Amino acid sequence: MGSVTFKMHGDSLPLIWSVSAWLNGDVRSVHPTKQLLLDTAVSLIDQFGPQGFTVDNLLDASKISKGSLYHHFEDFHDVIEQAQVTRFARYVDEDVRVLTALLTSASSREELGQRFTEVIMASAGLERAEARADRATIVGLSRHSKKFADALALEQQRLTDSLADVAREMQERGWINENLDVYALATFVQAYSLGLVLNDVTEKPLSSQQWSTFVATVLGNSL
Repeated sequence: MGSVTFKMHGDSLPLIWSVSAWLNGDVRSVHPTKQLLLDTAVSLIDQFGPQGFTVDNLLDASKISKGSLYHHFEDFHDVIEQAQVTRFARYVDEDVRVLTALLTSASSREELGQRFTEVIMASAGLERAEARADRATIVGLSRHSKKFADALALEQQRLTDSLADVAREMQERGWINENLDVYALATFVQAYSLGLVLNDVTEKPLSSQQWSTFVATVLGNSL
C-alpha cells in the first residue's frame, strides 16, 4: 500500500458514565451538592492550581457547608483528586470531539492526509502548551493514589478506544495500512502531541513547523 501524502499548511462533550460513576460510587447521577463542589473546585484549580486555594476558599466560593463537603468526600484531598479527574475527562472529551470530527470528515485517502496534518499543526501550537503541561501534571499526580490512577485509566482508555475505532474505520475504507495495530497508532497520535511537553521546557525548542513536518513525514511513510 502506498504512502499517504501530507501537505503542510499553516465546548467539551458531557462527561460520560465512567467518570460520573467513579465520582459518585458507581451511581450514574451525581448529587447536586457534590456536583457544585466539584464544579467549584475545577474552576478554582483552573484559576489557581490544585495547591492555590484552601478548603475554606472552596466553601466560600460554593456556599456549601463544611459538613456537606465531608458528607460527599473523604477529605479536601479527595475533592482535589476528583476535580482533577473531571478536568482530565474534559481534555479527553475535547480530543475525542475534535479528532474524530476531523478524521471522519475525510472523503478520500488524500483528504485524510490533509486532516492528519491539520491535527498535527493544531496540537503542536504554543497555545496548547498550558494544556499539555496540565495534563502531564495530572498524570504524574496519579502515581500516588491507586483510586486516582484507576479513574484516569478509564478516561485514557476511552480516548484510545475512540481513536482506535476511527483508525479501524480508515482501514476498512482502504485508506491506511491494514496491517497497522490500530491501538498502537491511536497511542502514537496521542504521544506525539502530549510528548511536546518536553519541547515546551527545553532551552532551544523546535518550532511547530519543524515538529509538524517531521511527524507528517513519519505518518505519511507509515500509513
